[in-house]
Amino acid sequence: MSEISTQRRFWSCFPRVACLALLAALGFSLPVGAATIVLDPGHGGHDPGGIPGQRVSEKQAALDVALRVRARLQAAGQKVVMTRSSDVFVELSQRVAASKRAPAKALFVSIHFNSAPNRQAHGIETYHFDARSRRLAEAIHRRVVAATGEEDRGVRRARFYVLRTNRRTAVLAELGFLTNPQEGGRVARSSAYRQKLANAVASGVLSMVH
Repeated sequence: MSEISTQRRFWSCFPRVACLALLAALGFSLPVGAATIVLDPGHGGHDPGGIPGQRVSEKQAALDVALRVRARLQAAGQKVVMTRSSDVFVELSQRVAASKRAPAKALFVSIHFNSAPNRQAHGIETYHFDARSRRLAEAIHRRVVAATGEEDRGVRRARFYVLRTNRRTAVLAELGFLTNPQEGGRVARSSAYRQKLANAVASGVLSMVH
């Protein structure tokens, strides 16, 4: 009898549940169902984001980082839904509608960059609306601050439309001030820095689904 046939006969003696329990006891990882993550790059189309006269486009930076986050999540076996994947305008209600169509346990992550008339303002902020979403906000925030070394401006509660009307766990990440010459310059000129931001966001998300 071949080795393969012997193995088949051995495993056929056990109920499926018992087999899985034995695998776990032996240290084998069990398959985990893929999560659905709705990625929402802020602004787009005729809405550039930011403030008048801002040199670095928020809509482009947000999309670039969101696409990098998508690649990381998909590589980890997760399902990703994009509210936009090109430079188009999407209404806030449509962004939330995409989230509502996702499975009940889906996560919604809105990607933004900050701006301020004070060019010295810099750092990372992450927002949530309810207690359920705070853990995701904290997980992403910690990793982005650690990866960038930028000022920790805190995890905050906010009534942004895409958060307060969302039925899913939902956060909005402000990944730095594009109006700050140093911080904004890194975002604009360094694809490695944008990848660093994306890796940190993806790591925070994955910590909540594994």
